[in-house]
Amino acid sequence: MLKNIVLLQLIILSITTVYAQEIEKGLSFSLKSGITFANMYGPDVPSETFLNSTTPETFYANHPASDDFKTGFNLGIIADFRINRFLSIGLGASYIQKGAQINATESWNSSLQLYESVKGEIYWNQNFWTLEMPITLYIPLKSSDFYIQAGFFKGFLIKSEETGDISISGSDYEYTRDRHANETEPGFFVGCGYLYPFKNGGNIFAEVLWSRSIIQSPGSDMIPNPQYYYNQTVSINFGYRYYIRNGDK
Repeated sequence: MLKNIVLLQLIILSITTVYAQEIEKGLSFSLKSGITFANMYGPDVPSETFLNSTTPETFYANHPASDDFKTGFNLGIIADFRINRFLSIGLGASYIQKGAQINATESWNSSLQLYESVKGEIYWNQNFWTLEMPITLYIPLKSSDFYIQAGFFKGFLIKSEETGDISISGSDYEYTRDRHANETEPGFFVGCGYLYPFKNGGNIFAEVLWSRSIIQSPGSDMIPNPQYYYNQTVSINFGYRYYIRNGDK
């Protein structure tokens, strides 16, 4: 029995060694894109808020942060160096849409001195360019890879605005206004994915990534009711990876 176990282990080791030799270290470039679900995560984010002012030119949400998710998209490119069969490090750049769906249910009418019901959709749209440094751990399968990824990013704000398409007491309004947001935003991300190789030296992959900012939110300077929250995103991405050297299986 012991001999059989030892023999089986030797066979597995031999197969693993041969398989590992098929994977060479090498540089690759990946292009990916996907859907992003973003919100403002934190203990001080209220479940709902109200609109201030009475005209589209001056509408603004009292607390724009929200734990309600808004959808967006992201697009990125990554240069990745696979050190060995199990590990790679990379450097990437992306465009990503963040923010939140604002849950404003009422509007304060200063003339009537009362709240009016609000229906429709309001969003805090934040668009960023980001630089990322991913570290990827691979779990080789028979002819593909499952991987776990973690890393850090720094975002640079392109635009931050509040947009609404709403109805108040039977009247319809659309409005857009600028909102203050962090000009730069560092954070971290973790995720997992599946990498499938082609014979031409490329791979297709699918992944799920969760990211969160790590600095104090712009809502902390709100008076008299400051908020403390983080930008949070969940992204579902698909992409293509091409190896400059023969680093595929």
